[in-house]
Amino acid sequence: MTLRLLQVGLGGWGRNWVKEITREVPGVEPVGWIDTDPASRERAILELGLPPACVFASLAEARAAVAADAALVAVPLAAHAAVTEAALAAGRHVLVEKPFTERLEDAVRLTRLARARSLVLMVNQNYRWFPAPVLARRLVREGRIGRPMVVYLDFHLLYGPDYRYFFLDEPLLADMAIHHFDGLRYVLADEPVEVTCQSWNEPGSPFQGRPAAVVTVRFAGGTLASYRGSWISRGPTTPYGGHWRIDGTEGTIEFTFRGAFQQREKLDRLILYLPGRPAEAALLPDVPLKDRKGALHAFARWIEAGTPPEAASTAEDNLMSLALMLAAIRSAREGGTAVRVRALLEEADA
Repeated sequence: MTLRLLQVGLGGWGRNWVKEITREVPGVEPVGWIDTDPASRERAILELGLPPACVFASLAEARAAVAADAALVAVPLAAHAAVTEAALAAGRHVLVEKPFTERLEDAVRLTRLARARSLVLMVNQNYRWFPAPVLARRLVREGRIGRPMVVYLDFHLLYGPDYRYFFLDEPLLADMAIHHFDGLRYVLADEPVEVTCQSWNEPGSPFQGRPAAVVTVRFAGGTLASYRGSWISRGPTTPYGGHWRIDGTEGTIEFTFRGAFQQREKLDRLILYLPGRPAEAALLPDVPLKDRKGALHAFARWIEAGTPPEAASTAEDNLMSLALMLAAIRSAREGGTAVRVRALLEEADA
């Protein structure tokens, strides 16, 4: 089966999807591209060689012209909910960029809509498709380090000239940390219970909000996670996937992954430490399609098989990642008070 894909959004990130991803994934056939902005459509046609007859101003216009099975939503976050809802209402399966939506209420509503229409709704948590976190999840599940007691997770970078989110109130938490929060859930195969967070900015910064934070998360199984992240770090940097250390009762896992640009798929490393034995640089598993390619391929496989692959971030699953992100933001706004993650879901579901 070939999945006929409409892409909604031809801004910078949307064009990157076309350049690097959608035309490279087996079993996926891009059949149309949509953007409400005429300049974005024209630029995409010129830069990417898109057929003008298949570039549209609206989803309705595309539906009338081409047959499609699914939609990729690569628009700005503020439009995620409206565009996803329109695609689901039109009977299309949807892969939506992270974060799922701005408001948890919208994510809950869209999850219900997809379920009611028997449609696949998946969130692009692309960091799940890298060898190091895949192996870390397996080692934790197999008990190789005993019971995981604490995770130390660091992300440190200095914003660059192409940085886009200076306007956000919490640019670290609302854009970047969703990857790391979702990764914690994925690697530990556990759910967050409570979060506290302190975030900050510095004098003279171009950020309107607070681009750095320290977060503590308590998980249902008892593991504590200490997350330290910054877009204004001038010291040694980490890969985008972060630097992870998981201390268990019988050993430690340390890993990094996901670089940038040419290094995107070349920074996966995992070391296993067991008492009385030399540190072991683990043989990483083969992940043929990494990053967004892996996510899009999993999306297509789910639609074909009717069952989501193990790493797929289904809408139902991603509600908890989004709730964790929003709980950290609430805690930061309230000066570091403890926020129960499940309470946010209950509020959204009321």
